[in-house]
Amino acid sequence: MPKVTDTYERAYEACSVLATRGINPTVKTVAEYIGTNSPAIISPAIKDWKQSLAAESFRRLDIPEVPERLVESTIALWRLAVEEAQLTLAKEKAALAEDRVQLNALVGKSEAAYQAVQQEYTLYKERSEQDLMELRATLQLREEERKQLDLEHTHTLQALAVAREANASLAGNLEESQRTQQRQQSEWEEKYDRDHAWHLTRISEERERAKQEEQGKITRLEEALALSRQHVSTLNGYLDTAATATGELRGELKAVKAEKERLLKELGSLRNQLSESVQQGFEKDKELTALRTDLENLRAEHGNLQSILGKKLEEMKHLKAKQTKSK
Repeated sequence: MPKVTDTYERAYEACSVLATRGINPTVKTVAEYIGTNSPAIISPAIKDWKQSLAAESFRRLDIPEVPERLVESTIALWRLAVEEAQLTLAKEKAALAEDRVQLNALVGKSEAAYQAVQQEYTLYKERSEQDLMELRATLQLREEERKQLDLEHTHTLQALAVAREANASLAGNLEESQRTQQRQQSEWEEKYDRDHAWHLTRISEERERAKQEEQGKITRLEEALALSRQHVSTLNGYLDTAATATGELRGELKAVKAEKERLLKELGSLRNQLSESVQQGFEKDKELTALRTDLENLRAEHGNLQSILGKKLEEMKHLKAKQTKSK
């Protein structure tokens, strides 16, 4: 495989070989001959060979012993080279004219696209400003609703604190009533035990005396027994009074329990209302966050459109500069 560095030398030598065979040296014929398609190297080699050939031909034309046939062959080859150069120049001019037509068409399309983008940007800007005004109004409304919810939440917390204080007060009264009832019941039981023990002691003493004093003592025992029965009746009265007081205390306790249950129900209702208010506040905050996200998205789209418009303007400047340079 030939080296890239000797492509120029082989192309230069190929020009001479092809010319002797009656073939016009071109990039295509030289590339086919040397087996390397490298127009960037072959084209300068052909140009240098033609210049060298022309210089050599003019130099030989001044020598008298040069055959006439060689002079004619050289002139014909030179004319062939000139025709080839003119043909190549005509092709390049046609390609340049076609590129200019395509460039003009592209410029026209770009101007139309620019006008369309400008109109679309104007419409989008108007819509964005209108949407921004609507969003600001919505945000203002949501802010007022949030303030109202905060105020309602504060009132609810105050009502809940009052209800808690009332519940604590009722609980304290209930505990105090229970302690009082227990203390009274303990006092009645202690009194009954003391009286009962005292009467038992008295009965035992009377029995001992009855044994010792016989009949007379029996009479006193009967009197003592009657007295004991009277005391028992008194104690039964005391017990009935204690039972009545206990029933009254139980009724009061039942009423206190009913009031406590009512307050607990009211407290539960207030808690439910508070939970609903807090949930509504969270939902309002979510809506406000969503609106802020939409606003940020609109701002990002607006920035993207401005970036696209800037790029289109830069492309238009480059195209106009290129058209001016081509002219």
